[in-house]
Amino acid sequence: MAKNSPESRLLETKAEVMKELGGIHPVAALTGADWKNVETWNRAATFPSRYFLVMFWALRRKRLSAPPELWGMVTPVERKQALSAMVSTQKDRLAS
Repeated sequence: MAKNSPESRLLETKAEVMKELGGIHPVAALTGADWKNVETWNRAATFPSRYFLVMFWALRRKRLSAPPELWGMVTPVERKQALSAMVSTQKDRLAS
């Protein structure tokens, strides 16, 4: 019989991710980044993409999740929108 696992809770901001992973020093230990660098992530638009997997799995172990966009990842929906915009721009250029 399969064990039912509760749904993961979605974190929506970088601040929530940092809090749930324990703060600056624990995240630095988790990622191998210098804590001073981790501290500056608050001012950046996204987390460094190179730490996506390690932070994703740490959140998953806590039954948490966060959108990949917090690490600057392009999701299929964004890619489709970007391609549509590019095609539309090309059509407009050809029409003029």
